[in-house]
Amino acid sequence: MTVLARIKTAFREPLVHFLAIGILLFVVFGLVNDDQSARGDRIEITRADLDQFVAIFSKQWQRQPSPQELQGLIDARIREEVLYREALAMGLDKDDTIVRRRLAQKVEFLMGDASGVTEPDDATLGQYYEQNAERYREPPRLSFSHVYFSTDRRGEQAKADAEALLERLRAASPRVTQVPDEGDSFMLPFVYIDKRTDEIARDFGNAFPAQLAELEPKRWHGPIASPFGIHLVYVGSREEASVPPLEAVRSRVVNDWLVEQRRVADERIYERLRSRYDISVFGQQVEAQ
Repeated sequence: MTVLARIKTAFREPLVHFLAIGILLFVVFGLVNDDQSARGDRIEITRADLDQFVAIFSKQWQRQPSPQELQGLIDARIREEVLYREALAMGLDKDDTIVRRRLAQKVEFLMGDASGVTEPDDATLGQYYEQNAERYREPPRLSFSHVYFSTDRRGEQAKADAEALLERLRAASPRVTQVPDEGDSFMLPFVYIDKRTDEIARDFGNAFPAQLAELEPKRWHGPIASPFGIHLVYVGSREEASVPPLEAVRSRVVNDWLVEQRRVADERIYERLRSRYDISVFGQQVEAQ
């Protein structure tokens, strides 16, 4: 093949076309732009920028900015842009952990927008719910009243006082379910109606509702200890743990499904991006998983 033929063949290659176009654009840009523009030193505040300033100001202060305030917003944006570009020119964005993380977060946000995940249809949602039903199981519910005996105030006598009152309550006729005048004052309610065991645990600790869940309803029990002291407890009703129907927790299930699908989609996008790079750790090549 002659030299001329080889040149003609080379010019048919897409890579050569790409390089040629790049060189041409570089030359043209240098000719039509002065030195200042070529350095990217032009800062322009557009009408869209002004509209954004006004919208943000109005949302925060519930009114339109005055001319002086608007000029202040413009000056602040210009100052920010000047300092931002100077930081880039000095390479301050390099090897900065905070900047790296922020840029990575922005790409992750873009990945989320690009995932294209939409709400599932009823069949898909139903299947997802069946596969993850235990995630939505409701804890047991209890209704109860209690009498409090402070071990700080009564010391060792607290247990004996509780046992004596328990005997009287069990013997009472008609049945007594609340005795607000007995025992000691307490910072929390004396009556709890239809509360989940995890809600009760936030007030009394985990051991307390676990003990209540084992008690026979419609009867006084005790003494039962809590971090506060000693209690007598009347369990009015108890509802066992159960899995609610889908419609009762539909919005929660939809949200969980969307979060999971977006996570999967984001991971796929990330793996495609990762495949563009040769990665080594301590000199050892790391293959994509």
